[in-house]
Amino acid sequence: MLSIKKVNTQNEFSKLKEDWTSLLKKSRSDTVFLTWEWMYTWWECFMDNKQLFLLTVYDETEKLIGIAPLCMDKKKLVGITALKYMRFLGTMPISSDHLDFIINKGREVEVLKAIVDYLFQEIKWDLCLLSNIPISSLTGKLLREIMENRPFQSEISQVCPYIPLPTRIEDYYSSLSGNARNTIKRKRRNLQKEYDGFEVITCEESDGIDSAMERLFELHEKRWMVVKHKGNFTKSNVRKFHKNIARIFLKSDMLRLYFLRIQVKDAAALYTFKYNNKLFYYQGGWDPEWTRERVGNILTNLVIEDAINNGYSEYDFLRGTEDYKVRLTDKKREELDIFIPNSFKAKIYLLFRNLYHNIKK
Repeated sequence: MLSIKKVNTQNEFSKLKEDWTSLLKKSRSDTVFLTWEWMYTWWECFMDNKQLFLLTVYDETEKLIGIAPLCMDKKKLVGITALKYMRFLGTMPISSDHLDFIINKGREVEVLKAIVDYLFQEIKWDLCLLSNIPISSLTGKLLREIMENRPFQSEISQVCPYIPLPTRIEDYYSSLSGNARNTIKRKRRNLQKEYDGFEVITCEESDGIDSAMERLFELHEKRWMVVKHKGNFTKSNVRKFHKNIARIFLKSDMLRLYFLRIQVKDAAALYTFKYNNKLFYYQGGWDPEWTRERVGNILTNLVIEDAINNGYSEYDFLRGTEDYKVRLTDKKREELDIFIPNSFKAKIYLLFRNLYHNIKK
């Protein structure tokens, strides 16, 4: 018989690191955004007004075989009291893709059933929102079966383009359209000629990581100022999170922070993570002064070349189908949001939410 323990203190969370990491490697959901480091750092930075609600599942031998990385939050609603809702760690105010439960391969059905039974029998909550679960995951299908007659709603929430990387750079460029290939070559050639070259700089020393991240933040904000939007690094706690995770990932050789430098000035930046022989593109930025030269696109392709040279199997663009992504690949993965209401007001909330989204369509 399986047993469940609720982890609701930061101290208990910190002690899970070794077992968490071991279980993640044995699961089907092993991705950078489910690492203990990413989740724990998120909790350190964004715990205010939330309740930690990690569920750990053990088998008959007291071996950890499942983790539900959840927290309890509140959603303020107009006209009714706030909803108490559960959600994955690692979500707003930052973005994390490929989220899921962490379960030992082959134990998914029994572990998910134990988690669902616990949630409905042991605690009070209004809504459970499980966001950004890969559509290929067993979770969506199994939860629908386990929920039986309970209310359950799922919808596509994100699309994540990706490039399966070949072993040779020539093969990558051969996979692009002739127009895309020629544009990349022409822009790089013009940049080389007009500015007497350029170089790609990577951050490899911990002493310089904070200043490197500040340069990333600055380039990212400049890029979004062009279209009069705020970037993703405006909030101080978000900047703190990314500085902290960058330090941690740098020490474990998971950070790949690239800058395109022209005439001793950083013109563009790409913030990426290496995990399981894949490169994940998280964020980037560029100086509008270099818009004509397409420095963001040039750096993206230089980073893809570097990934191929290092033998990586995939370049994952993560969420978003922006033109600069879909010009380079037609491969994509979809992600699900799953909504489980557990009160009348949660059902009313979903009803009005769905009506609003249907009108917007």
